[in-house]
Amino acid sequence: MLADAISAERFRLLKDRGTLFWGVLFAPIAGLIMGVGGELFARGMMKGMPPIPVDLVGRMVKALVGGASPVVGLFVLILSTAVLAGDYRWETWRLLTPRNGRTSLLLAKLATVAGAVAVSLVLYALAAAAGGLFSAATSGAPLVGYRGAAVTDLVGTFAVSWLQLMVLVAFSALVGVVTRSTMGALIVGLVFAVIQSIVASQMHEPSLKALAIPAFSGDLLKTVLLTPRSVVDEPAPWALALGFLVAWLAGLSAAALALFQRQDLTRE
Repeated sequence: MLADAISAERFRLLKDRGTLFWGVLFAPIAGLIMGVGGELFARGMMKGMPPIPVDLVGRMVKALVGGASPVVGLFVLILSTAVLAGDYRWETWRLLTPRNGRTSLLLAKLATVAGAVAVSLVLYALAAAAGGLFSAATSGAPLVGYRGAAVTDLVGTFAVSWLQLMVLVAFSALVGVVTRSTMGALIVGLVFAVIQSIVASQMHEPSLKALAIPAFSGDLLKTVLLTPRSVVDEPAPWALALGFLVAWLAGLSAAALALFQRQDLTRE
């Protein structure tokens, strides 16, 4: 039942070209264009200076570190609200619920968005690498090796940013169920992303209050991952930060499922 629902949701998403472009492809494309544009501008300002060596893996890691920013979150929200709350807008829930269980339907939507977010993050990192190749090819800059554990840093930053974005997706799912509106879920989700980012930037100590903010926990995990152990004075509570992120994702998803189970969908 769940597998059938996931296949159906994936098929619907692949047919929705607008959502695919804005929710999955736009952030990587925009990142590539801005990276190339910034490279050309910097080169014009630094005429006569030797080219800066290009670290492709470093660029990918940097892109993944910023992959959960509110700007990227906006396009993830476009994707998630279209998939998770679009049936309220088009009044198609009443056609879907007789064919499958409500839990399977909502879990399928969450799984579909989770896969699409992962694809978008991978493309975002590859776009950063493509920008580095453009820089090396057009300026003659040498390629240099990454000075860390490449696989660990790439997988780790990807996983943390994906988890942060999925918290935002689960939040939009809850708001979408409550408001029955794609626009409501988009606006409230964006406000949530911006506010938590601002509040997290004002906190410096990993207290329980700070760790309860998804943006702070995610940034802490990335810092622990990328900071050499010899530089760290005290071990950071990375396990607690990870636990808070997982708890946010599980709690918001469970709340959305619980409310959706009891919702009257006779008009949708």
